[in-house]
Amino acid sequence: MTVRTPSQKSVVYRSRLTDNRIWTDFSLRDGDVIVATPPKCGTTWTQALVLSLLFEKPGMDQNMDDLSVWLDPGFRDQLAIAQMFEAQSHRRCIKTHTPFDGLPYDPKCTYLAVYRHPIDAHFSMRRHVSNLKVDLIQDRFPDDPAASFAFFLGATTQSEMADGITLEAIVHHFTCFKRYIELPNVHIFHYADMRRDLIGHTKNLASVLDLELNEKQLEAIARSAQFENMQANARAKVKQSAQSSATFNDPAAFFDSASSRKWEGKLTDEDLAAFHKRLAQLLPKDDAHWLQSGGELPT
Repeated sequence: MTVRTPSQKSVVYRSRLTDNRIWTDFSLRDGDVIVATPPKCGTTWTQALVLSLLFEKPGMDQNMDDLSVWLDPGFRDQLAIAQMFEAQSHRRCIKTHTPFDGLPYDPKCTYLAVYRHPIDAHFSMRRHVSNLKVDLIQDRFPDDPAASFAFFLGATTQSEMADGITLEAIVHHFTCFKRYIELPNVHIFHYADMRRDLIGHTKNLASVLDLELNEKQLEAIARSAQFENMQANARAKVKQSAQSSATFNDPAAFFDSASSRKWEGKLTDEDLAAFHKRLAQLLPKDDAHWLQSGGELPT
């Protein structure tokens, strides 16, 4: 397997959640799959599918902690994570939340970006943060949903653009990837499309990764990646994971819900109007619609 010096990333992101400087010394390999999404937008779901396709084995989410983890968190031992990836001899699947302008680009790697309705991502992140034992960004998610949502719609510092905890950060992540969508190894997906047709998405993903699996294999992998099955696997792993128990009050709650419209009953009409006004300031109409609903990506 050929190993090359990574190309130079252009932006340094360093915050409470992210420190992408590790990519400077991390050597990419031919065939690496980089799953880069804002938080709570289908990262783990996509990793599970990618690993299952690469290993031609359903249910690979059960092995994710040993195979595919977040490379550039700002609050963990990145060197140990990098060494874990360096020891792997198989085709690798690497997780990050960093936008494309903060990643090294290699034409022989595959970049997968996944997005979700921003308000669903926000409320899923609220639940996630409330479940954390470690105080990382709780100040960005006050108990009052309206106050939390105001932070979500507010201005974002450059360092927080990689953390995906605001609407502006999610939009920035999306625009960074969409700018290069014509590159043959850069692919953008939407969470809503995955929910609508998981088997179709699985087949598309196999094609993107240049993998040839038969219909029976693809259907089995798609079934294993249904939310209910992944949630059951996560609950079964809780007792085996010391890190999860040290990080979360309820490790099994990591898979909270795959539902949409999580804001119903929690936001007012005024809150939603403010969201649409802010989104219109950040994105053209067609892109704003896609970011909420998926479908065919606007050119």
